[in-house]
Amino acid sequence: MTAPEVPAPPRGPGVAPPFAAPPTDRNRKALWIGLGIGGLALVLCCVGGLFGFGLIVVSGADRVKTQAHQVVDDYLVDLQRQDYDKAYDLLCARLTARTSPEEYAAQQRDQPRPVSHTVGQTQIGSVIVVPAAVHYDNGSNRDLQFQLSQDTGTGELKVCAVTG
Repeated sequence: MTAPEVPAPPRGPGVAPPFAAPPTDRNRKALWIGLGIGGLALVLCCVGGLFGFGLIVVSGADRVKTQAHQVVDDYLVDLQRQDYDKAYDLLCARLTARTSPEEYAAQQRDQPRPVSHTVGQTQIGSVIVVPAAVHYDNGSNRDLQFQLSQDTGTGELKVCAVTG
């Protein structure tokens, strides 16, 4: 048995072939405008991303500077108030591993007590350094450099060295 033959569509107006050819756009102006707008959007996204990343880096550095300044100020205030337990809590693990809180308090009692201080600008490099001008109860003045590091457990900055 043979398959029945399908008749061809009649010729004339209103008759469409089964698949029409897609229209062609001879004007490529719209294509170039679309590509230009897409490229501009891509450039703006990249610039915005770089700006946002830079903003995060700068705000992070500012936050570290603020925290470092506050840690040094708190440490000196604690020494001024003779609150040696709080001052000891602001020391890094390297220092607290060598000295107990009682030994630290005894060492501090033997030193001149700070009566006032001025904390300078934090310097961030391979080490965080905070300068401070300290005035003591015996009338002496010292310019100190506090080196800070981040506690790996809490993420807080701690005093690791005092020079000057």
